[in-house]
Amino acid sequence: MIEGAANHSPEGISLAAPGMVLVERYRLLQTIAYGGMAQVWLASDDYLKQSVAIKILHPHLSNDQKFIARFKREALAVLDLSHPSIVNVYDTVSENGIEAIVMELIKGETLREALDTRGKFPVADALHIAAQTADALSAAHAEGITHRDIKPANIMICGDKRVVVTDFGIAKAESDADLTATGMLLGTAKYLAPEQVTGAAVDTRADIYSLGVLLFELLTGKPPFEASTEAATALARIQSEPPLVSSLCPVVSDDVDNVVVKAMARNVAERYQTAQQFNAALTAIKEPRRKVPRPYVPPAGTSNTMGVTQQKASKPTGRLGGDPTGTDWKMPATLFIVTLLGLIFALFLITSALS
Repeated sequence: MIEGAANHSPEGISLAAPGMVLVERYRLLQTIAYGGMAQVWLASDDYLKQSVAIKILHPHLSNDQKFIARFKREALAVLDLSHPSIVNVYDTVSENGIEAIVMELIKGETLREALDTRGKFPVADALHIAAQTADALSAAHAEGITHRDIKPANIMICGDKRVVVTDFGIAKAESDADLTATGMLLGTAKYLAPEQVTGAAVDTRADIYSLGVLLFELLTGKPPFEASTEAATALARIQSEPPLVSSLCPVVSDDVDNVVVKAMARNVAERYQTAQQFNAALTAIKEPRRKVPRPYVPPAGTSNTMGVTQQKASKPTGRLGGDPTGTDWKMPATLFIVTLLGLIFALFLITSALS
């Protein structure tokens, strides 16, 4: 997990405290992050003499057996996964009312923190992050695990540009499909797939949709759907299509637009069917940026005729940097020819009179 994340006060009073040793092995040092279900501590593994991250379930949830079951399932789901872009889980702890998961300590920042700081990512970096995330999801999906909560706060970037997917806390394994009540809304509204909002059956393609939303935000600095409430934000994806990435980030190519559109298709059958397909499409993009400017598009509310007129009026003309096919030279040329003919005719009259 992350080291050095911004702290936010969790609900309730934590049973954990600095200096506490769990199961005679893990010494808690300081809190480094909080989530909706748990707080994360920097700790020392006194057996292996290494730093680890320990996720401890919030006290007000520790008596809820369903939350504990979901919490422990994260460890079981990820314990057997081995992938450079999936956080390693080492151990579980259940002691004196404390439920915890011991994980790899990752030094870096979440995409949420990075987006809040930068606003958006360069096109190449955004595609790189999405591709690595898709590769990690492919490994999880191969083991029957759907993450269900892909969002910037659950993706980390390290100093060496390694991307790591974290927080499988609401992950759903195919083997325990009855653990989560049918229709229960899990995940964060901005990144939910339409089927998660409507309560329809959810499978690995929900993660593909959420990753499409994440990629949209990396490229534009904002998610495709935003409303005044979480519910309205969630419903927006059912009622309307997302804007094209290029409408907010004009430098991206049609290939990038097309990949995001397919990943975020409302109909699950029209999306990439596997994370591996999504990853292949991302890595196959050869020209992520446009080589030439986009054609002129009139501003909203302006007629096409007016747009064309404005475009022509702004076009430079004349010899000094102008259009060599323009008509500015015709008037001076005509005057010159008329004057020359007049002088010839006058000379002819004078010559006739003298003779």
